[in-house]
Amino acid sequence: MSSELLLSHTKRVFNIGLALFLVSIPEPVGVFAQDSELYQLDEPLMLPEEDEKGWLSALNQFGVTGSLRTGYWSSNRLSESDSDYVASSVWLKLDKRLRRDLTLYSEAYIYDEDTLGGGGTDGQMKEAYLHLRSGDWDYRLGRQIVAWGRADRLNPTDNLTPRDFTLLSPEIDEDRFGTEAIKISKVFGSYSSLTVIWIEHFEPNEIASTKVPGLQFIKDIPKNNNQYALKFDQSGGEFDWSISYFNGVDLNSDLLLSGSRGSDLLVIESYNDVEIFGADVATIRGSNRYAAEISYTKTEDSTGDDPNIKNNSFYGVFALERDFGDNLSLTTQLVYRRVSSYQDPRQIVQQELRTVASLTALMNNQLDPDEYGLNFRLGKNWFNDTLELEISGATLLARHGFLIRPKLTYALSDQLKVISGIEYFRGGPDTILGLQEANKLIFFESRYYY
Repeated sequence: MSSELLLSHTKRVFNIGLALFLVSIPEPVGVFAQDSELYQLDEPLMLPEEDEKGWLSALNQFGVTGSLRTGYWSSNRLSESDSDYVASSVWLKLDKRLRRDLTLYSEAYIYDEDTLGGGGTDGQMKEAYLHLRSGDWDYRLGRQIVAWGRADRLNPTDNLTPRDFTLLSPEIDEDRFGTEAIKISKVFGSYSSLTVIWIEHFEPNEIASTKVPGLQFIKDIPKNNNQYALKFDQSGGEFDWSISYFNGVDLNSDLLLSGSRGSDLLVIESYNDVEIFGADVATIRGSNRYAAEISYTKTEDSTGDDPNIKNNSFYGVFALERDFGDNLSLTTQLVYRRVSSYQDPRQIVQQELRTVASLTALMNNQLDPDEYGLNFRLGKNWFNDTLELEISGATLLARHGFLIRPKLTYALSDQLKVISGIEYFRGGPDTILGLQEANKLIFFESRYYY
């Protein structure tokens, strides 16, 4: 995100916050049921610290926390041949209680992913919103992340706000960033809630630029002001479950052959409308947690006749999580995708159209009518949770391809942490994992929290 856009987002949220802060808001008569524990726990965070820590104490009293980070990365996740990057960043988080029922929350970072190479500084406003609780109602207004789903990291229902897959961070969920939205939730009884979301601004997933000899790519990002989503959630009983609906723009692009530029073909990365119906369920039995999450995506090409647009599809994740005790856990997941009205793009007669349509299908997991995969995550902690080992991986069952990702985290103190790991991709040129081979890397990062 450019500095001008970052400043624009900041001004917009500040103006919204100032307007609401000046409005007289009634005292709440209850607490949002699903977040009641968090609501009570964050009360002491706003109290002055008794010890003296200079400017850090002053920041914490105001609700500001964050971290300073620097590290080495052997690749930049941009599918490039360049290597050896020293990345530095400053992360800031503001969690400030304005009134008992009103909180201002924001998170942003400024980074330089090539500190020694003069790559320049950039930034991202991840979130900046006002959070109001009033009785059984919960409101969020501003730039926010909406993360849905009960499966582990692979979430078919998580389609509302984007990720930056090029971000040099060892933590997977740190690549999320929000969009401007209004979120309203209503609690019914002890366990149920209904959430309505209106998204004012569309931003797509950030991925490495596609590099194919003979093709030039141009992004066409729509300005869509009519995205909305609904979710009914049941949490806290024997089974946790939800059903959801999203009507908006696909976070991932389709490719459209648009002509030529010099000797290259010109390809438009277009973002088309989708409807996504989703559901998830989870339950705990002894030391096991079982979860399932599914979605059905309806695209603008329901007949499957347009090679420039994804087909309708089913996506399911079925998980088993096992706690073995002694800080050892294992999660395994079966992944299944089904493409409706499938037509093999590799059978298209015209060569240029075949090339672009096959690439679209490959990037969006639609090269085959059915796709199966397995992934796992093994975690083990030692020394009072100061040393953490995580080994995660994934493999395709229908085609050759796998990912392995060991990560080791050591907390030297409450404020200083070091993280190291490897990301290794392997696969054929006709697999999504094969496309990532140029991004295999090793990394080392140190973090100082304040």
